Amino acid sequence: MKRLAVIASLVAAVIAAGWFALTAPPVEAWLFRTIAFRETARPQPVLAGNDELAVLFCGTGSPLPDKARGGPCTMIAAGDGLYLVDAGIDSARNLMLWRVPLEKVQGVLVTHFHSDHIGELGEIRLQTWVAGRNRPLAVYGPPGVDQVVGGFNQAYALDASYRTKHHGADMLPPDAVAMVPHAVQPGVILDDRGLKITAFKVRHEPANPAYGYRFDYKGRSIVVSGDTAPDDAVVRAATQADLLVHEGLSPEMVGVMGDALQAAGHPRQAKIFHDIPPYHTAPVDAAKEANRAHVRLLVFTHLIPMLPNGFAEDLFLRGVSDVRPSGVELAHDGLVIRLPAGSEQINAITLP
Repeated sequence: MKRLAVIASLVAAVIAAGWFALTAPPVEAWLFRTIAFRETARPQPVLAGNDELAVLFCGTGSPLPDKARGGPCTMIAAGDGLYLVDAGIDSARNLMLWRVPLEKVQGVLVTHFHSDHIGELGEIRLQTWVAGRNRPLAVYGPPGVDQVVGGFNQAYALDASYRTKHHGADMLPPDAVAMVPHAVQPGVILDDRGLKITAFKVRHEPANPAYGYRFDYKGRSIVVSGDTAPDDAVVRAATQADLLVHEGLSPEMVGVMGDALQAAGHPRQAKIFHDIPPYHTAPVDAAKEANRAHVRLLVFTHLIPMLPNGFAEDLFLRGVSDVRPSGVELAHDGLVIRLPAGSEQINAITLP
């Protein structure tokens, strides 16, 4: 009897396993469903509290291809309002991967019109609209912004019409999709709900004019240099700022890359590398400017050349500690620095 019971149990188990195999979803489908529900439920990041000014580095690279860094893009969060400074390649994708609430983007500030700073404007236009932006998107910049914005609006017009027809005007209102250009001059360009944004001219000839921007909110301040050669205008704009976000180019490293390209038989690319240092700022020079401006923290972005490891980072920063022993950081994509009102705190996290 005991043997029969064991056999019966085995038969029942085999039948149950067979039934489960026939009726249960494949393991792959179960795994996909589990991951999809988990990822969709992942909360959106809070970049800044109501009384905080913060910066998210959504692209810290340059025109050079870099697997780890998107093109130049810096997001400023003042309470619940979000503003982008430039929109380099992969910046929109990075923001979507981090689940940043793009419908809260109030405007884009363009520093100048080199392609690496505007290449993703069309996708920012699209993705903020799809996320729920229900009014035109303001784009501020130097004279010429009308031409740039008009081109992106035209290039993306057919795409927008398809999406409205497909999803409906209630979800994707056609009167909200466009970007609206605002050509601005140096000075205060926005003063709203406690946030003041000031544009200042920098040296990046022949890209002229080129701007940097200062953000003041609840007693805290962030300055974004834009692309620039060393310039007293940056020092004046950044005076007493909590945070100076400055571009950085290592002439030594770029020179080596130019020499290597020349030796390898690529004279056109070598010429480009030898041409670019004069209208950018070396890290040591940026550190000197930060000291003169009495900036609390200097953060390098728009890093040239690529910095694939710690050895390259150390070479990029060579000599900086002699000038500025502390208060220096290298930005990376996903870095968030938060500045609470009413304090001197500088808090940093990295988005997952």
